[in-house]
Amino acid sequence: MNWEDHSPIEWQAATRQARWYEWLLVLLLLGLAGGVRAAPVYKCTDAGGGVAYQTLPCSAQQSEAVVPIAAAPAYAKSPEYAVERTTEARARATNARREPQAMSFECRAADGQVFYRHASCPHSVAGDASATSSTSHRTSRGSGGTVAVSSSRIPRDEACREIHAAGSIGRAGHQHDENVSTYEHNLGRDPCR
Repeated sequence: MNWEDHSPIEWQAATRQARWYEWLLVLLLLGLAGGVRAAPVYKCTDAGGGVAYQTLPCSAQQSEAVVPIAAAPAYAKSPEYAVERTTEARARATNARREPQAMSFECRAADGQVFYRHASCPHSVAGDASATSSTSHRTSRGSGGTVAVSSSRIPRDEACREIHAAGSIGRAGHQHDENVSTYEHNLGRDPCR
């Protein structure tokens, strides 16, 4: 059988017709999409004083009263309570009265070593044998040379970031960084905490 032999009329007849239960399902879904309407509620009181609430009208032996049902309230934004505002204001005031930011030191040796301390920098450190700098100010003391150190104040956060940076081990002078022992850290005496 050749596809070109079929006429367009035969193709229209070949399309599937919706079954009756599919139409019923579509109508049911459209009915539900229209929204739920509140039905009246009847309060039925019988001769013995028994009360029943129902959606159907009461029988002839019972007294009937229609219970009014208020419509659902419209959407309203949550109220702002005074307690929340005072808490926010107190937090802002606390932040404004904070102590000045803690400072640490960036120590730079004359031979190019850079290290960080939370207390003041030493005046000199042992020279780095691997550093070859023309500005080296080594003085001879005993068998090893020392180098002068200059310091500058930096924020504590920045010093902690440099001490604990992933590549800090490659920095010349990292061996002089002020690291806190595990014991001090566990006691809560770590200034980088």
